[in-house]
Amino acid sequence: MLDEEKTKEQLIAELKDIRYQLEELKKLQNDRKQIEDALRESEERYRKMVNAVTGYTYTVTISKGEAISTQHSIGSYIITGYKPEEYQNDPYLWYSMIYPDDRMIVLNSITNISKGSHTLPIEHRIVRKDGSIVWVRNTLVPYYDKNGQLIKYDGLIENISDRKEAEEALKLSEEKFRAIAETAVDAIVTADSKGDVIFWNASAQKIFGYTEEEIRGKSLKILMPEKYRKDHEQGLKRLMETGKSKYFGKITETFYGLRKDGSEFPIELSVSMWKAGEDIFFSAIIRDITIRKNLEQELEKNAITDRLTEVYNRTKFHEIIKKEIERAKRYNDPLSMIMFDIDHFKNVNDTFGHSIGDYILKNLTQVVKEQLRENDFLVRWGGEEFIIITPQTEMEKAGILAERIKKAVENYKFDIVGKLTISLGVTQFKMQDTEDTFITRTDDALYLSKRKGRNRVSMKS
Repeated sequence: MLDEEKTKEQLIAELKDIRYQLEELKKLQNDRKQIEDALRESEERYRKMVNAVTGYTYTVTISKGEAISTQHSIGSYIITGYKPEEYQNDPYLWYSMIYPDDRMIVLNSITNISKGSHTLPIEHRIVRKDGSIVWVRNTLVPYYDKNGQLIKYDGLIENISDRKEAEEALKLSEEKFRAIAETAVDAIVTADSKGDVIFWNASAQKIFGYTEEEIRGKSLKILMPEKYRKDHEQGLKRLMETGKSKYFGKITETFYGLRKDGSEFPIELSVSMWKAGEDIFFSAIIRDITIRKNLEQELEKNAITDRLTEVYNRTKFHEIIKKEIERAKRYNDPLSMIMFDIDHFKNVNDTFGHSIGDYILKNLTQVVKEQLRENDFLVRWGGEEFIIITPQTEMEKAGILAERIKKAVENYKFDIVGKLTISLGVTQFKMQDTEDTFITRTDDALYLSKRKGRNRVSMKS
């Protein structure tokens, strides 16, 4: 019985011991996981630190003008690929890793500090142990003995490859931009955040008249008429505050440029903004559209003008009469119309030819224009027939104008043909009139003058 109970106690003790061992094993496993996690974290931190290393320090000891030893910090391995002990074993390793074309830059800097001269940081290339090339910034700090002899110098090596690559890319970009800009037919102008010109292509010089030397550093305001300058200043201020402009990404034709000689001309303008680091710049492409505007004006003029006499044609007449009728109805203003033609003009053409007929029509319109007010409209209605629209004029006053025109033509002597006469009809707009009834009544008044013997003015209410 005692033996059995003892056996039970032994079993319980053994179970407790096994449980303890299991718990210890579990702790060991947890500790191992923690160790593994800590190791991974440490490796990650080391990797980040290594990647963040962009510089290291070194010391070169000098005796009798020669380097006798060099010491490089652990960071040298990251940048150069050489371990610190490799520099200790070979005092001239630092020189051999300098890119051959750049060695004189470094030697000249060392010569300067050996003479006691101040030297600025230098930039040069080094050849890494794996053969790759790295750009570095090398800052030298010299130490001298009491006799002024150089005994050592400390240095700071910084990896500037990324910056050099960016500079080279920017240089290539600038060269490409300049090549394109110099061959562009449009003016290309670049300004800084203050609105001062920093780039000016050949076409800009041709269009505005300023050389790049004359315009560089000057405000953009010099290129715009006075009426735009205040808005330009306010727009530039607003742009610097908000980064937005209503002109970005758009082609604008509502502006005029100002040439060096003071003349204004229409331009087509497109503006963009770009950044280089913290600096803000603006570029504008400017096209001189003087020729296009002149052509547009010429086309517009031809669309509304009679080519022979250069007075308004029927198309323009309908536009004018519509507006004047609306004005007369709205403000209850008087509106009158005069219609006239040249007496016996067919005989002139038959006798002297159509070229003389054209000459008469052109000269006749000049004689009539001299009698009109600025707000009167002269229209060639067709053939030798013309209409005069006289806004804000009652029929009696329009009749007086018609008499004055009749007399001026009657007294004018045309070459070859001599004197001619015209017949005129006058009427006033009525509120119930349409455009057609208004014209018809004026036409009736004209033919009344013809029936009465021509060279006279007739009025019809």
